Amino acid sequence: MKGNARKFISLSGLIALVILFTAIVVISQTASPSPTPNSGNYFVTSTVELGVRGLSVNGNDEKYRSDLNYRPGLRTFNASFLIEDNTDTGYKLFDSALITSSGWGSDPQGSFRLNMDKTGIYRFDSNVRRVRYNNNLNNHAINWSPPVANTGSEHALDTLHHFGDFDLTVFPERENFRMRFGYSFSATSGPGFSTIRFSGDEYQVNSDVDNDSGDIRAGVEGKLLGFNLGVLFGHRSFEDKNRFFVNTLNIGNNPATSTSFINTMYRLLPVKGTTDFANFFLQRTFARRFDLTAHFVYALTSSHSTQTDSLNGRASSTGNFIVNDAIQVAGQAKRPQARGDLGMTWNVTKRLRVSNTFIFDQFNIDGFEEFFEFNQTTSSTGVPNSSPPTDTTSSTGTSYRRFSNLIEADYQVNRAFSFNAGWRYTHRNVSNYLFEINNTTGALNQNSPPEEFDNTTHSLIAGARIKPTKDWSIFADLEWGDADNVFTRLANNQFFNFRIRSVARLKRFTLNASYIAKNNDSPGTSEPVTTSGGFPATETIATTKSNIFSASIDWEARDNISVSSGYTYTHQTSTTDIIVPIGVPVRSSTAFFLGLSQYFVRDSYFWVDVNARLMRRVGLFVSYRIDTDAGQGERRIMRPEDIVSSYPFTFHQPEARLAIKLTRNIDWNLGYQYYSYSEKQYPLPFTSINSSTLIPKQIANQNYTAHLPYTSLTFYFGRSAQER
Repeated sequence: MKGNARKFISLSGLIALVILFTAIVVISQTASPSPTPNSGNYFVTSTVELGVRGLSVNGNDEKYRSDLNYRPGLRTFNASFLIEDNTDTGYKLFDSALITSSGWGSDPQGSFRLNMDKTGIYRFDSNVRRVRYNNNLNNHAINWSPPVANTGSEHALDTLHHFGDFDLTVFPERENFRMRFGYSFSATSGPGFSTIRFSGDEYQVNSDVDNDSGDIRAGVEGKLLGFNLGVLFGHRSFEDKNRFFVNTLNIGNNPATSTSFINTMYRLLPVKGTTDFANFFLQRTFARRFDLTAHFVYALTSSHSTQTDSLNGRASSTGNFIVNDAIQVAGQAKRPQARGDLGMTWNVTKRLRVSNTFIFDQFNIDGFEEFFEFNQTTSSTGVPNSSPPTDTTSSTGTSYRRFSNLIEADYQVNRAFSFNAGWRYTHRNVSNYLFEINNTTGALNQNSPPEEFDNTTHSLIAGARIKPTKDWSIFADLEWGDADNVFTRLANNQFFNFRIRSVARLKRFTLNASYIAKNNDSPGTSEPVTTSGGFPATETIATTKSNIFSASIDWEARDNISVSSGYTYTHQTSTTDIIVPIGVPVRSSTAFFLGLSQYFVRDSYFWVDVNARLMRRVGLFVSYRIDTDAGQGERRIMRPEDIVSSYPFTFHQPEARLAIKLTRNIDWNLGYQYYSYSEKQYPLPFTSINSSTLIPKQIANQNYTAHLPYTSLTFYFGRSAQER
């Protein structure tokens, strides 16, 4: 890897010299300024940046690719092309058209934009993006074999994601009537790894990701009887064609403790579906004192899925050989949803404003599934086993309905002080049903009548704005009360959020400082554990406390020098009650205990940017960023039922870039980026039992450094080049 990196850096230097030589030749041969590329009343402006990037990575290349994924070689860094048609003819196609691209075809993130318009007729906007995603980390889904060392992640992806939006507005300047049309698409594909559980062991399986979706939309907007109105209709289709498979012998992650294995397996899980939606809005202001806004959305989503599983191997629990474990699952689901809000704002006086917002949200999820499994097995001596297939039909449903109302008042005491106060009320109803029948035995499982849950929440909202001086403003707001959840932990969250921000301007300085505090308690009740060594139902609480302090300064030191710098500190602690089984040799027999899972963040982030014009033709940009998370510090687990975790690391990111104006049309850019990542790995908050010895499991660190020199030429064509 190091040898190849040196070659790339050497190649970068050679190409840089070639580019510089070419630029010098261009300069020497330029006797007079190039004319503006205009034809009649067409004005053209273009910028193209071409160059090369080098790369040298020392350390964990997979972590570097998961974080950054920049590759070496020739690049089109940025490009733009603008053409303006100022002719008087009425038959011209457009007034202006702008094409821009950044990192397309080379960097891990690339974008392409096209904006075109003709005044009074249309406006067209398109944006296409591409993201190359690589993730292969050794601190997630690890294969511990042998127990003292890991062999890397078993969950990894290397995918390419294309997505984009195309929007057309007809008669964009008209207030009384406008038409909108649009199309969006998204497609993700690529290989990866995943895992499955089988016969008490974990197995790595190959995966192919193949997902795509697209939606079309059309609508009209305008004015009618003084109201601003609009309606938008759309149709979305989506399809997931993910595949999981094992095509060679797989002995699992723990062959020393399990005799199971998999010869072959595959799982196909295609899902196809559609969403049809309608969006309506209404707005009007009466006598400049009363504003009315209404919004309503209805959507209907339907999906169909067919799962096909097949597995051949051996189960250690029975010792049987599995000739073929075949599973067929056919399912369908439907989700109609309606959401509406109505907002009213009344300017009672010049100082007092009262507003009220009412929101209604409702959806139903209904699903139907047919499950069929036939497991063909033989004993260790080759005698076929006879077992009936599993054949079930089930149907489930969830209904959710929620009302919310917020009333708020704002009062301007004077030019230096104003405040607001409000109260939010919500009421929620959730119900679900289950119907399941075993088609072989006729056994029935259902909850009748359906389970139902109601609850209400109340929360207080308050805020203030203070202007001690003309150039100094202070903003503060808070929320305190209860908030509900849709699916997870149906009990209400008890939360307190507070935020304060200061913005001050003093001659050439702009100072910003802010503080955010968020406290959230989410109570719940665990299900009772009824197996051997069980545990009764008990109250469990998930608590998160966050404090974030941030400050920044912008300094225009001189007309040709500017400095920006900032610092952010995040202090977060999450604590969750958990039920953990503890067995031998820690305890004499397996039992369940109430433990704690804690996660700590102690993150400091500092940055500074300097822009300087060293001389008329030379500009310099220098930046430095460092992100350090101290994590859990010296905290360690004291009981086997507890988990203490964090992710301590240090990440340095300095960069320098020199821009030299060679001619009126050409800039030469020289740059260097450096990345240094290091992490501190603690023993995992669990242990492995090897005979009678407890062995802490240690993850290998993923440290790396990366050098990315680059050089490029920026070419300016057209009117902007003459203005430089």
